[in-house]
Amino acid sequence: MATKIRAVKCPNCGSEKHDQLDSKRFRCKNCGTEFFIDDDDININVNHRYDYSPPPIPNLNGPSKLINLFAIAAVSIVTIIVVFGSMLFRHSSSSPSSLLNEDTTVEVDEDYKYIFPMSRGENVCFFYLTRRCYDSDVANKGKYIDGYYYGFRDAQSGKILSDHLLISSEDANKLNGFSFNSDNIRYFHQVGRWYIIVSPRYIYEIDPVSLTLKDVTKSLFAKKTAMNTGLSQVEFIRENAGEGFLVTNNMADTYYYFPGTDRLYTKEAFEYARTLPPSALQSEVRDSVYYWLQRTENKKKNRLWKLHVKFHLGDPQDSYYFPEDMSCVWDSDHRLINYAPISDTFVAFHTAIIYQDANYILLTYTPTIAEDANTVFQLRRTDGQILWTKPLEERLRVGPAARNNKKIWVRVETTYRDKSNDAYCYSFDLADGKCQNLYVFPTEYKLSTK
Repeated sequence: MATKIRAVKCPNCGSEKHDQLDSKRFRCKNCGTEFFIDDDDININVNHRYDYSPPPIPNLNGPSKLINLFAIAAVSIVTIIVVFGSMLFRHSSSSPSSLLNEDTTVEVDEDYKYIFPMSRGENVCFFYLTRRCYDSDVANKGKYIDGYYYGFRDAQSGKILSDHLLISSEDANKLNGFSFNSDNIRYFHQVGRWYIIVSPRYIYEIDPVSLTLKDVTKSLFAKKTAMNTGLSQVEFIRENAGEGFLVTNNMADTYYYFPGTDRLYTKEAFEYARTLPPSALQSEVRDSVYYWLQRTENKKKNRLWKLHVKFHLGDPQDSYYFPEDMSCVWDSDHRLINYAPISDTFVAFHTAIIYQDANYILLTYTPTIAEDANTVFQLRRTDGQILWTKPLEERLRVGPAARNNKKIWVRVETTYRDKSNDAYCYSFDLADGKCQNLYVFPTEYKLSTK
């Protein structure tokens, strides 16, 4: 009968790998079992006396030890590179900043309370006061302090001229009623100074020339016996009543103070002085001119007027001579000399005079009453003649303005309802009205820590 060789598995370990010892004998390469093959069947005899040795284990004490150590070290280095590289890739793909940038920058949030353009010699700068918050990790280290900061920014270039901490958030929280009001900043022409009221108890003077902000609360009243007990509350009086403060001392006594003449009035004396006729004021008055905007028919029709008055130098006034529509006139102080229109009636909405001096009047308005109507700027001479009109592409909230001999600078803000609004510096050439959006006052940015 012919011999048939069939593939068999080792009955001991199941391996099919074996060496052929002769025509019918095989040895398992895995465990050493021998296979004896008969005709028409397979008989397996196990050689239990067969001594099988597995492949020798490398001798780490011999010359091969160094080679193996190098191999292990190489594998380890490659593994570290792969793991670190994958971590770096994941970080860079989830953030625009690299690991290095993450360690050398700090995130900053600004909440501006005031942004005002101010004349600085022949130039213009923007004074700002902001509540600044740093990333919590670095703020907690003490180098960057959350708090209220003030500074000055060059109007043309946007360069920060100075920036200082006014009070930390921690100290501000300890003060009762610490706050800022958008109406609590004003320029007093009689003394040529900017004042700002901080909280309800402190008066600060802003000096754009020296780039400083200083507390003048005590110095203003140093010679006023009535204020020896200290200041408990202060606010600006109405602009048509003069350039002064309404102050209350710590004994709850209220006075009216005017820095231009350094006079402190009781309420009775204030009411009396503001209605004195020019003949009773002798040399304490001067001729003054300013411009008034008349608005009629639901504030649709507008007209510019020139008012000639006698101004009481730095003391109480009563210069609210007309209602907005000029339907009547009040002249209780007899200081209104004359008034006359300098323009024809024109149709516009939300009209306002945002700047006026001896040469120019700058108006803003919208051409229709539509909520999304664009903002328009218009510059006129003080005789009412239009120099230029510049419509912008969107609706903006317009702030105060300042000028030098070539340009007018204005702070404007967007009026979005569905996202945060930003403040911008706009400039207009006096000659032709060329408009430039120079820069934004940033509310979120990263600061280098180097």
